[in-house]
Amino acid sequence: MKRQLDNDLNKAYEMFNQNHDYLRESLMASVPDRPPEKKIDIRQFIGETIMKSRITKLAAAAVIIIAVILGLNITGGPDKANVAWAEVVRPILNARTAIMDIKIGPEENQLLLHDEIMGSRIRRTVPNIQGTDIIIDLEEMKVITLSHVEKTAAYIEMDGLGNIQNYLKLLQDIVKKMQNKAKYQVENLGLQEIEGQYYIVFVAESDNDTINIWADPETTLPTRIEQKTPNMQIICDNLQFDVDLDESRFSLEVPDDYTILNAGIDFGKNNESEFIETLRIWAEIIEDGQFPDSINIENAVSIGLKFDKKLKQANLTEQQQLQIAMQFGQGLVFIRFFKGQGQWYYAGKSVKLGDSNTPIFWYQPQDSETWRIIYGDLRIEDASPENLPK
Repeated sequence: MKRQLDNDLNKAYEMFNQNHDYLRESLMASVPDRPPEKKIDIRQFIGETIMKSRITKLAAAAVIIIAVILGLNITGGPDKANVAWAEVVRPILNARTAIMDIKIGPEENQLLLHDEIMGSRIRRTVPNIQGTDIIIDLEEMKVITLSHVEKTAAYIEMDGLGNIQNYLKLLQDIVKKMQNKAKYQVENLGLQEIEGQYYIVFVAESDNDTINIWADPETTLPTRIEQKTPNMQIICDNLQFDVDLDESRFSLEVPDDYTILNAGIDFGKNNESEFIETLRIWAEIIEDGQFPDSINIENAVSIGLKFDKKLKQANLTEQQQLQIAMQFGQGLVFIRFFKGQGQWYYAGKSVKLGDSNTPIFWYQPQDSETWRIIYGDLRIEDASPENLPK
């Protein structure tokens, strides 16, 4: 077991050094009282902090699960161009299985996912997190997160989320919506050179988002799809369709020697009060009395690590830490699966908790003519559209 753990830590060390410098710096910065000139052994830090901390496991479940377990919610000329378009979208529309890499957020702070999709089930891994697999069943609305190093499993019921789709189905919906000329304007840019390679590039635009599709000019297979919306940027890369996949890799069965943990997330509780409590915890515990620069959860890994450090410094019992971690994760459901009209707006950067004069968040509830504004003291006011913050 020790040899296996050493191997896992060595692999994690190599991955942090080679591919994730930004996360490595985040880990190094999170060690308390670190002299600037002192170098940190990342393997030791991972082993002591992540591998051995029960609170970290559950805090990570509370934060990371919200960000990565589900499919991403997206809105979805010449004869030669028309033929190319039909050939490019055919494998997307007809695919039964798929493998893809998904990047969420800006390049400097991306959440990276790797998905294998078979029917209603997804096997998801997060390159930043070693030794963890997430199996999602969108028919049974269940999720299991397996930590192979610690031999733990977290089961989650997704009741209350409604109709959730995997990314393959969402890509198929994109294509169909792009054919709706009333909503999308689709343009074939022809052959374009990108990073030394040539692709057939299609661009589709609507009022709220832009979608680009890159296709291999030789095979006409789509290899990359990029989407930008007001609240999220998504890149779907290294696309493969109709791949032979092993059905056993999508099983929800927990191995006999794994310990089952309760992640404590209720997706039916998607409400404003839970979100406000998350904002309070975020400001009080994670950010030392002020609200975060951003509440987008693409950087879920670094949030989870910083949260763990702050919980340990708060002199709370393990049970209190666990309760706060679950409360924090619960409130993230509100923004991850936002059900209001249009989009939400956040302006809490550098605002102190308790500032009664500064609005930090506002949104329009479903079927409401007025908006809800949350201030720095976490009180709430209703406002008409003309009285919203500028």
